[in-house]
Amino acid sequence: GGQQQQGQQPSTLFAPDIEEEANSHFQRIYTSELQIESVISMLRGFKASSNQREQEVFACMIHNLFDEYRFFPRYPERELLITGKLFGSLIQHQLVSSITLGIALRYVLEALRKPLRSNMFKFGMCALEQFKQRLVEWPQYCHHILQIAHIRQAHDDLINYIQQALGARPAAAGAQDGSQAAAPAVTPGPGATGAANAAGRNMGAVSTLPLSAPGQQPQQAPP
Repeated sequence: GGQQQQGQQPSTLFAPDIEEEANSHFQRIYTSELQIESVISMLRGFKASSNQREQEVFACMIHNLFDEYRFFPRYPERELLITGKLFGSLIQHQLVSSITLGIALRYVLEALRKPLRSNMFKFGMCALEQFKQRLVEWPQYCHHILQIAHIRQAHDDLINYIQQALGARPAAAGAQDGSQAAAPAVTPGPGATGAANAAGRNMGAVSTLPLSAPGQQPQQAPP
């Protein structure tokens, strides 16, 4: 009993076979059988596919990854860095957009604000490394990163990169291409949790991604 709490009915979101296929891809990612480059290529194909099942597997994988964010602090470092690379690559290759892109950027920013030696900070840096080239599109986001004291102190290379990106940005570019207006909101506002739930509805209080850490069994939902 006790399973009727809000958000604990993932079956209404994705069919069991879709969940199973999505998880099998994550399994191959975490055992390094599937490289991130191959995953991105596969996801691109799924997203653009005219096959509804492939589109659903794509949506399910994005949903589960975002829903898992609250469990990232518990991940072993190796798995967390793989996840960071995947997360940042989704942003770099424009596989997330609109509200979902805003949430992805906010998650990375939250991680960058964690203590320097924490695994979550490493996750944030690993993710950011993947989409550094796109930072010029989001000057406001760049300013958020520049305000993080421990990055200013310990990561001169990143600070210099961002300052150069901002300096190289044509002053009128935002007005011309609308990128300023289209910049995703990354500061959590009253609607942030609602938006997060829209991208990844709470699927209960257990991690769902099949991690492959030595001696660690994939966590199952309690019966």
